[in-house]
Amino acid sequence: MRKNSAKLFDALGNNIRFNIVDYLCSGEKCVCCIFKKLNRPQNLVSHHLAILRENGLIMDRKDGKWVYYRLNKKSLEKLKKVLNNLIY
Repeated sequence: MRKNSAKLFDALGNNIRFNIVDYLCSGEKCVCCIFKKLNRPQNLVSHHLAILRENGLIMDRKDGKWVYYRLNKKSLEKLKKVLNNLIY
């Protein structure tokens, strides 16, 4: 579990990816909203979204030509447990 958790923390260690996760805390967002909010090029944001998705931190769904992203709460719960274990 620690190895997988380390990968999750590593994925969050990038400022852009952390900001994406933080933005998704308020709910599901379209990729166009994410890159506008971050004021970053779409290809850069898409790259970081792919890393977050590959590491299981976010999930996506397609609706026509749009892709929507949301947090994977199960993965975030794992991280929460790891942090709690480190504290106590």
